[in-house]
Amino acid sequence: MHSKRFIAHIRKVDKREQYVDEHNDHVADLAAAVAHQYGVAKMAKLAGRHHDDGKNTPEFAAYIQAAAEGKRVVRGSVIHSTHGAILVNELVSSKDLYSKLTGEIIRTVIMSHHGLRDCLTLDGDAVFAEAAEKVSDSYEGIKDVIYQHYGADFINNEFIGACRDARSIAEKIRFLQDKSEFLGSQHFYLSMFTRLLTSIVIDADRTDTACFEDNTSLPQIKTPSERKEMWENYLKYYESRLEELQKEKKPSSLDPYRAEISRSCAEFDAGEGGIFRLVVPCGAGKTLAALRYALHTARRYEKQRILYIAPFNSILEQNASEISKFIGNANAVLEHHSNIIFDSDESEDEKRYQSLIENWAQSPVVATTAVQFLNTLFAGKTSCLRRMQALGNSVIILDEIQALPIKVLKLFNAAMNSLASFCKTSVVLCSATQPLLDRLDNYRILQPQSIIENEEKYSESFRRVQITDCMTEQGFSMEETAGFIVMQLDSAKSVLAIVNTKACARKIFKHIRDMVGKETQYRVFHLSTNMCPAHRSNVLQQMRKLLAQNDSNEKIICISTSLIEAGVDVSFERVVRSLTGLDSIVQAAGRCNRNYETACGNVSIINIRDEHAGGLGYLKKAQEATRELLYSMKRSPEHYPGGALSKAAMEEYYARYFKPLLKEMAYPLKFDPEYTMIDLLTNNPSGSKQFKANYAHQKPPLLRQAFSEAGKEFSVIDDDGKLDVCIEYDDDAGKWMQKLRSAATFQEKRLALRHLQPYTVQLRENDWLRKQRSALMPEDVGILVLPSGYYDREYGVDETLNILMEPLII
Repeated sequence: MHSKRFIAHIRKVDKREQYVDEHNDHVADLAAAVAHQYGVAKMAKLAGRHHDDGKNTPEFAAYIQAAAEGKRVVRGSVIHSTHGAILVNELVSSKDLYSKLTGEIIRTVIMSHHGLRDCLTLDGDAVFAEAAEKVSDSYEGIKDVIYQHYGADFINNEFIGACRDARSIAEKIRFLQDKSEFLGSQHFYLSMFTRLLTSIVIDADRTDTACFEDNTSLPQIKTPSERKEMWENYLKYYESRLEELQKEKKPSSLDPYRAEISRSCAEFDAGEGGIFRLVVPCGAGKTLAALRYALHTARRYEKQRILYIAPFNSILEQNASEISKFIGNANAVLEHHSNIIFDSDESEDEKRYQSLIENWAQSPVVATTAVQFLNTLFAGKTSCLRRMQALGNSVIILDEIQALPIKVLKLFNAAMNSLASFCKTSVVLCSATQPLLDRLDNYRILQPQSIIENEEKYSESFRRVQITDCMTEQGFSMEETAGFIVMQLDSAKSVLAIVNTKACARKIFKHIRDMVGKETQYRVFHLSTNMCPAHRSNVLQQMRKLLAQNDSNEKIICISTSLIEAGVDVSFERVVRSLTGLDSIVQAAGRCNRNYETACGNVSIINIRDEHAGGLGYLKKAQEATRELLYSMKRSPEHYPGGALSKAAMEEYYARYFKPLLKEMAYPLKFDPEYTMIDLLTNNPSGSKQFKANYAHQKPPLLRQAFSEAGKEFSVIDDDGKLDVCIEYDDDAGKWMQKLRSAATFQEKRLALRHLQPYTVQLRENDWLRKQRSALMPEDVGILVLPSGYYDREYGVDETLNILMEPLII
């Protein structure tokens, strides 16, 4: 062992020192233990062993000592994430492809352990070469320290083992591509492996550092037998709870079908990994059936965890609660979304929650949003990247899969292929309106195997609505639309009308309110995202109560935007839907006759000529695809048994809708629409072209991905040009606004802001909003508060008024 040992960390409490070799060895072992399930344990161990080699210098020792003494230091001022990358790169044999591939992957992982780094920048700069040049003066001394400590044979042997892993990776990717040429580039799958290894090393690094600081033992991964016992206990509780529920609930003619679907999910076994689809109608118990499949699969194959992914918080909270009840352990379910609020930022619950969401690895069941899930796979933040290591050897239930944004579909497909093919993950796509993700021009998802053998059988059994095309050549005016909606109540007690824009919802609501006047038997409601969540929740609560009163003479009308379509448990006798995509129409139908109020409910499709939906992304294309499909159905109804709700109709709709959007599915880049996110994560054509121009006589690296650039560019939701505005909706909102004004610490401000989330509306920055923003100076750090007098208690923010918003400085 060398005589000089350098310091990696100094514990705050007792000033104990942790040496670099000690930390690196711990990280190597932790990383290898996690990476074993992915078949890349030797690569992870090599990257972990050398990730902090650059700390073996007097300069870093002085830096860490100064920080421990409370002196002001500049974080990152002493470069330490390049030296290990150079050392590994020097082990590469230029004549061996897998040796070169190993070196490039490992050096990228090491250099990215404090944040993603590009292989090639968009300007064609070779990031590793430039970084190595900057530390050339200190490298040789560090190299001597490393070789003196471990010995050349040990270092070389670890590299040779890593090369075997790299060869195995390449063979797995080739095997996947042999299945179909449409599954995507090998470079994309290499990028997924590189990101996965980076995640593993980051998590191991952070875990060892935290354990040293807290003076606790390193965590132990559950053994397969321990995992099996855990899932057996949860499954036993699930089965007993299911039996109790069947005894408690009112018998229904549909119970045998629900039981059959649930039993199919329990018995389905297609191996430890793969992509599967669960297509069942609304009311068939999809969430609990999917959970039953997940628990049985987790037990059979000793899975690490189950992840439940939902598109919206409303669905997530509702179903996470159900999952907790059916496994009998609320503490086993980690809900990761923005609505979690604790009484105090200093509470132990808050600290525990923050620790759990950092890596997801300590929770057997994780319930989170599609945004968090996709950020874990593609976003640039280290906190997102760190969680990726928790996705393998798991069951992932993706609910309402049709709600994924168009731009992420090909990225999503290839990521799911990677998890299912290389990471022993079972991916379950759940939806009554399954998009044809396996029929794209490229970056298709592996053809999903259906968990339910005869999907059409259950569609017929649960059919409780019919869809009627009521569109006209000229389209309905706002007044005609209002009249059509009210007319539905001639033969029903409740009607829900769903339109495509907030402005349209507000105008029709006003027309209907004027039309019914003071007639007491009518109750008219409005829902849109111009209303804060607390307001919408109150309206839904009132509506559910009225809808449940069967003996009431009141007629109920609700005018809503699409926010009510997925996951909102309400049931109307009639639904009117403004023309949109067939998938949304079917989701709207899920709000009709949900509780079998009538023998058969009716969903009327209308077209509104003054709706002005041009700013709603791909709505126009969805409308065109639906209109063409409905025309085909009129000409050849025999091709669509079951009408617009049939599998044939849905498949044809997606074929028509997807065809003109194939380029958009690869995530076009805002700064250069000629290229896509997939380009950045494969051969980086812009950077490759510039590299060739800059370095005409040099060979480009095997890995050319612009990981950092892709991470910065990635965003699931386009919220550019949108602003959050707070509403003093009730006394509780006023209380928290006052606490925000008087907050003395950052923690107090953060707590108040979280409590104000239910009172926030996100508005698009238009001329009206720009006028209101004049109250807030650009240099102020604050939020905007809409005075309560300018928030309508029925339809929310009124963008027809000219006011000044109150700046609330925080």
